[in-house]
Amino acid sequence: MLEKGKRIPNWTVKDNEGESRVLWDYRQKSHLVLIYDPEADADKRRHWRAAIHVDRKQWDWLNAALLLVKAAPEEMTPGIYLIDRYGFFLNYFPLDRWNFDDLEREFLYYEARHC
Repeated sequence: MLEKGKRIPNWTVKDNEGESRVLWDYRQKSHLVLIYDPEADADKRRHWRAAIHVDRKQWDWLNAALLLVKAAPEEMTPGIYLIDRYGFFLNYFPLDRWNFDDLEREFLYYEARHC
């Protein structure tokens, strides 16, 4: 498990569309939310994409990229990972205890602390 406040490894993950994403490519560009549930079916993934699309303006304002991760390194356990724009691990949510409002609130508080 990652340690809060420490830099994340330079993992490469595969997103929902099958594209490989190198996490350090997002450093200095945007915050990052990794939603990783290897057991998620197509309906759940469709629901997540719709929820992200509905709040796209908010995510853009927060400068947060959200990735639905389909394949990840072995050491990455399923869950929701929040990473700041400098590549530091902020928080983790288990799959059974999160919603998009929680994720948004984390970044709102982060931005308020770093103004």
